[in-house]
Amino acid sequence: MTQAQPTAPDARPGAANTAIADSDIAAQVREITAGVLGIDPGRVTEEADFVSVLGASSLDLVELIMAIEDAFGIEISDSAAERITTVGDLVGFIRSNVRAARVPSES
Repeated sequence: MTQAQPTAPDARPGAANTAIADSDIAAQVREITAGVLGIDPGRVTEEADFVSVLGASSLDLVELIMAIEDAFGIEISDSAAERITTVGDLVGFIRSNVRAARVPSES
């Protein structure tokens, strides 16, 4: 009876969204982040800031966003990307958009 609304209009649904459990999102983000930045996955905590803690450059951030979009089948707008500063921000954004993509549309 409750009408669900997508929580983040900056994303588009993709086929990759439907099979990912919430518990796997953080682990996959850690793995992707460590790979893009060439760092130990143990350094990638949800509190870690991409620039000041993990040492990401602006190019690294663009590559990371592209890798995340591919992995999760979502699109992260430039305005949304500017608001994502920590690993936790990114995980939260993905969780919100994966759930929003799972909600069947009422047409």
